[in-house]
Amino acid sequence: MEFIEGRVFLTALVTRVKTGRLLVLSETDREISLSPNRVLHETKPGLNLSLPRHELVRSLREISNRRAELAQTINLTELWELLEGEGEEFSYEYLAELAWPGKATSDQVSAAQRAVFADGLYFKMRPEGAERHQAEKVEQLVLSRSREEEKLRELEEGGEWLAGVWAERTIEEPACRDRVVKILKDMVLRGEEAQEYKWGQKLLDKAELTGDPWRPFYLLVKIGEMNIHENLDLIRYELSTAFSGPVLDEAEKLAREAAWREEPRRDLTDLEILTADSSGARDFDDAVSLEVLEDRLRLGVHIADVSAVIPPDSLLDTVARERATSVYLPDRRIPMLPEVLSEECLSLKEGEVRPAFSLLVELNEEGRVLNYEFFPSLVRIRRQLSYMDVDVNVHQDLVLSRMFQLSRQLKNNRLANGALILNLPKLNVYLTPDGEIGVNLTLWENPGRAMISEFMILANHLAARFLLEKGAACYYRSQGEPSERIVTGYSDCSDMFPCLQQRRYLDRVVWGLEPLPHSGMGLNVYTNLTSPLRRYIDLVIQRQVRTVAADQPALYPAGAMSESLTVIDESLRRAMKVQNNRRRYWLLRYLEIQGRKEYEALVLERLPHRWRIYITDLMMDADLPARPNREFRPGEAIAVRIKKVNAREDILRFEEV
Repeated sequence: MEFIEGRVFLTALVTRVKTGRLLVLSETDREISLSPNRVLHETKPGLNLSLPRHELVRSLREISNRRAELAQTINLTELWELLEGEGEEFSYEYLAELAWPGKATSDQVSAAQRAVFADGLYFKMRPEGAERHQAEKVEQLVLSRSREEEKLRELEEGGEWLAGVWAERTIEEPACRDRVVKILKDMVLRGEEAQEYKWGQKLLDKAELTGDPWRPFYLLVKIGEMNIHENLDLIRYELSTAFSGPVLDEAEKLAREAAWREEPRRDLTDLEILTADSSGARDFDDAVSLEVLEDRLRLGVHIADVSAVIPPDSLLDTVARERATSVYLPDRRIPMLPEVLSEECLSLKEGEVRPAFSLLVELNEEGRVLNYEFFPSLVRIRRQLSYMDVDVNVHQDLVLSRMFQLSRQLKNNRLANGALILNLPKLNVYLTPDGEIGVNLTLWENPGRAMISEFMILANHLAARFLLEKGAACYYRSQGEPSERIVTGYSDCSDMFPCLQQRRYLDRVVWGLEPLPHSGMGLNVYTNLTSPLRRYIDLVIQRQVRTVAADQPALYPAGAMSESLTVIDESLRRAMKVQNNRRRYWLLRYLEIQGRKEYEALVLERLPHRWRIYITDLMMDADLPARPNREFRPGEAIAVRIKKVNAREDILRFEEV
């Protein structure tokens, strides 16, 4: 009799029948217990059981070999064609008699069954007979086998190529090169969620390169498909880094036409208007002025009038909504709008007449708002300052000094209304033109930055208040009260620990259409208006305020704004993820270069198996493994050093010095 084991036909001799099971001796010289259901073909009479076992096994092998050789001589293609229209299922005896003249022998019947099993293309093997496949099924099987053969070839050639690449041997690129690269890229970007992750693992296994989840990335670097500093998040989150030809063409056209020149605008070019921004800034979208009147002050906040140039729902507007924000990375900048607009015709550059959307606010000496108005204007910047310029000259320059005094009064008013201001410095990471990694701190309380921030906060608040009073829809930026107040009012965070503790109890900042308070700001309503070159929400609010201020119906109804907010929120989330991850990558690269340097840290809290600490030199949270018989107290200052850092794999481990 014959049966299949491990997809191999085996010939065997039944030696006993016991309780419905067959005890057989196989051609592999094994004794096996089989169910009768596994018998595919049997011959009676069989072999003589009285013969020595080795002779029986030899006879079984001879029979099996003879039948296997016969199976090779059957032309199943001819049989398949011959049987077209003759039915669907045929016995193996019938197939054997078609293949060989005369009555079929046991060997020939077995050979027919073996051939059908081995081929599987034209017939499907069943115990009782062969089922003839229809032509469509044959075509499907041929295509499937062709693909399988291609995959096996890809596995062999791709695996050999990757092994050569890793060993830096010169090896000819295989035909499947692009597909292998695509599989590796998908593995790098999506990990185990990659569509062909398992096949990629087989390729790596063939190349003997498994065991390291980052191996696909380093292979792509060696192949030249990725840079060692590749920003994977840009690809992963599909952030556009360039503008298409049609978008650039539209931007050029809008810049050239300068439709704002035909609009009625209040001429403010005689005012002494200045900008203050970070060194190296190129897109100046806000400026300020201050007039000292007889019994009051008139503060001017002048915003680049993007709404006058970019029509709603235009191609350029759609792209800006999809981007939602400009993205600032240590090694590059991805603007929301093309540079011809954001850095040229709309940027508030010194000496140039520019369209602006201005806010004039009259305040008393205590910084209380007496009245205010929004309107389109023409402005000319008299002074383009950096924050450092303001810091250096604030006490000698009468205008800057008066501005700074007003900003401090505005901040005090917010604090009196419950504002919570935690001025923890922010660590900046940047690349120099020479490719060196640099770090510095942003100190929020330096006069230049603090002064401009306070004026922008006022403008944002008044924009939200204006739309609320007029009954127009608005994107409100709100923050609930902290669950606990450790810091009251303002802290310069010279003692960092209370500020770091307070962070744990802050409510998150959210966007919505409901006018809710912003506890951190100490304001009953708040929005964003002052950066329409860099943030899409600011552009929407500028358009909304502009139309309502002109006594026209609000441009955006609440329903349309709600729908857009879903898109904007998602885009902002992706942009911030890319921005934060890239900043961390270059910071870790910086730490790799620094080596096992010591850093000061504050102990924040005890967690299971670890301590949460804050590296004060780097303004970042980190973990420190717990050690037996070593306890800290929250707020304790300790010294740590880097135990292991790997920027690409996002590994950063500290140990106590």
